[in-house]
Amino acid sequence: MPQVRVYNLGYDPGTGIGELLHTTTVRHAMGMIRREVAVPVELTLVEERIVPTALELTRELSGAWVEGAGRRSVGFSYRAVHERDHWTCAYCGRSVSRTPACEALLATVDHIRPISRGGPSSWTNLVSACKECNNRKADRTPAEAGMPLRFAPYDPSRSYRVGGHVEDLPQPPVDGSALVTA
Repeated sequence: MPQVRVYNLGYDPGTGIGELLHTTTVRHAMGMIRREVAVPVELTLVEERIVPTALELTRELSGAWVEGAGRRSVGFSYRAVHERDHWTCAYCGRSVSRTPACEALLATVDHIRPISRGGPSSWTNLVSACKECNNRKADRTPAEAGMPLRFAPYDPSRSYRVGGHVEDLPQPPVDGSALVTA
């Protein structure tokens, strides 16, 4: 499923000019539309279903809630890695916790490229992982372990923070595949 771009009130789909706040999933976007928090401004056809690719908020979000890209407001720590990844294992997609119901769901941080192979402790080489997946991957890369990442790690200091939620902002599609609604 494609990512849905969320724009502040005042977005012009004809020119593409507007304040891009963050991206979200199609499922979350549909909830925003149902709650009348946002309206779809661009739609596309995916697997014979019409889904939004861009939303515009129904009310303007104050600039005080949006921190611009490039600010070093996000401190690096293992807890911050879990926050960035929404306390979700990057390999199996299960929720992880510091106090889990079972030992397998204990929150750990995994080096995508292991330290033993020169992998750094950086935003783009660390992901949140449950203890079970981290142990199964061991001292291998995800490809060697046959465990693809469910999402790509990113540096939140080079992204936007909106209302406490950090999202990496990809560039809008340039292939003209989105349908514009008025």
